[in-house]
Amino acid sequence: VQVGAGVTRNTLNEALRHTGMQFMVDPGADATIGGMTACGASGTSAVKYGTMRENVLAMTAVLPPTTILSANNDNNSDDNTNTNATAKIVRCGTHALKSSAGYNLPAILTGSEGTLSVITDITVKLHPIPSHVVAASCAFDDLHSAAEAVAMIRMMGIPVSRIELLDEMSIRAFNQTLDSDECGSSGGSGGGGDELRLQPMEVKPTLFMEFSGHSETIAVEDLSAAQSICVDEFEGTDFVSASDESTRQALWAARHRLYYSSIALRAAGSSGDDDDEGATPQSTVLTDVCVPLPHFADILSATARDVHELGVVGPCFGHAGDGNFHCILPLKKNDTKEYKDNVFKVIENLTDRAIRVGGTCTGEHGVGYGKKKYLVRMYGEGGVSMMEAVKKSLDPFNILNPGKIVDNDFYGGFRRIG
Repeated sequence: VQVGAGVTRNTLNEALRHTGMQFMVDPGADATIGGMTACGASGTSAVKYGTMRENVLAMTAVLPPTTILSANNDNNSDDNTNTNATAKIVRCGTHALKSSAGYNLPAILTGSEGTLSVITDITVKLHPIPSHVVAASCAFDDLHSAAEAVAMIRMMGIPVSRIELLDEMSIRAFNQTLDSDECGSSGGSGGGGDELRLQPMEVKPTLFMEFSGHSETIAVEDLSAAQSICVDEFEGTDFVSASDESTRQALWAARHRLYYSSIALRAAGSSGDDDDEGATPQSTVLTDVCVPLPHFADILSATARDVHELGVVGPCFGHAGDGNFHCILPLKKNDTKEYKDNVFKVIENLTDRAIRVGGTCTGEHGVGYGKKKYLVRMYGEGGVSMMEAVKKSLDPFNILNPGKIVDNDFYGGFRRIG
């Protein structure tokens, strides 16, 4: 389906509801399709349906000006003969599910973080809404075992729709917020206004899974296969499953509420200081990496160990099925320099480990300004030079998001001096 860049994910799916089809990329927020495309978004459903890179078929984009005349918007100039003096509208890709014609232009613009063009509309893939869905959770004695269970489930070819892993600090954050009105209950979907009271979870690394199919038998068979691996092979405990929507939502509540419950670990007054302003979403650092599945358990465990040894608050969790994991690091205004340094040491360490095993410095959050320095290590000088060449050819005056991903002789249309 072709949609405008400003259409949000939920709006699109609501419009599609009567068709039995749905746009399946779920970044965990009601983001715009254009923003999701520009950032190469993914999320919990990527393990089955892929990221935006696999779900974008075509797009219309406006390229930036390629001459000083148009970059300066000099309408009074007598030289209006240059054919490159206006921005170009380009159509990339097709509505076909595959094509081998020419360069893969949608793939170049998807994930470019607004540095190459302004995307105006996108054609995305749709998928059938599953007839049957079953969710499950399972606790483990240690984070490494939980991560190894994920790798085994994937290597055995069990088709999971979602598979998320939360460490002990993440579960502790969820339990701590249960008493609040916002986090203490989950609305039921039965139409009667009933609410399911959420219960505290055992503070252990916990795996959250979801299986779907066109029949209940298929979904339950996949669930049973995963249960056997979790419980029999890796000694998981408290394996719980549910198929009705309200119970599934309650079962997954710790995962759905993780971001804000993690920030609440450093809420105002949490340190015992009356002048403590507390962490906010704006002051919280959320970082991610993605690693090959055979290394997922070791890298995740090492990061959780760093968080503990450096004395910072940093719940670790992951879209475990594709080796992507995150660390939420809430900061306060009055944090000491030492605490802030330790937070960024956690980020440096996990990024370094990911790159050393052939992973990436970011699986879905993007490069922006902060992770630009890692690109040479990942791709070498040649790879970065190729990116710079693409940037210079499409946006020679560096008008679009200057300074992100790669550098340029110009900055926002002005030549750098010195």
